[in-house]
Amino acid sequence: MKRFILFILAFFLFFTNTPVSAASALVKKEIQTVAADGFNLKSTLQYPKNKAQKEYKTVVLLHSLGYNSQWWGDLPKLLNDNGYAVLMIDLRGHGKSVYNSKLTRTSWKRFTNAAYAKYPSDVIKVIESIKEDNPKKIFFNEWAIVGSDIGASSGILASDKMTMKPKTIVILSPVVETRSLYIPVSIAQLENVDFLSISGDDDTASQNAEKYLKKFAQNEFAIYTSPSKASGMVMLKNDESLTSVITEWIKQYLK
Repeated sequence: MKRFILFILAFFLFFTNTPVSAASALVKKEIQTVAADGFNLKSTLQYPKNKAQKEYKTVVLLHSLGYNSQWWGDLPKLLNDNGYAVLMIDLRGHGKSVYNSKLTRTSWKRFTNAAYAKYPSDVIKVIESIKEDNPKKIFFNEWAIVGSDIGASSGILASDKMTMKPKTIVILSPVVETRSLYIPVSIAQLENVDFLSISGDDDTASQNAEKYLKKFAQNEFAIYTSPSKASGMVMLKNDESLTSVITEWIKQYLK
């Protein structure tokens, strides 16, 4: 089993700069996908503009509750610089994904648990549409997920239902259950998936969730504690080293 020695990585990141091949330009596409119930889902797909590269391994980013894809900071760019395609999905009720089948603007603040329960299916629907529309470039045989709280939960539940599983899943501020999305069983069923869980050093709720979820993991469930006094995507803003921690982890799996 692959091992990721987190304290060594943290030491390395503190004292060195990890070289990456800077992308001179990006291909950026705004994607609209219609969910099974007619809800309009928006996402952004971007990858390095490189004619010599025939296909791109993909990292899917799923944001926190109440946030959107604009909050990922420098993480998408660093992943692009390392040669990956990045798919950033606005979950329904967030960001640009706010119009239902009647084109009525709808916010996550008014959702019931029944609406949140559709998040995993939404993620699958977007990924399947990307695969269909970009068969020669975007590569989902080897892919990864980075998710924050409800985004991570949605990605885990979606992965459990998909035939082609991600190679790894990175979780920011994990929760055992939120808005009816309960993930321990799905973690147990993702037998060949390694996890990296990240929480802030004063986020006791997420740290307790990590300890509980680790019991269900069939492969590695590594834990990294950020010195950031924050949770979720805000950690990326308060702890600039996290983008490198996440990217270095993913590089072990998407080579």
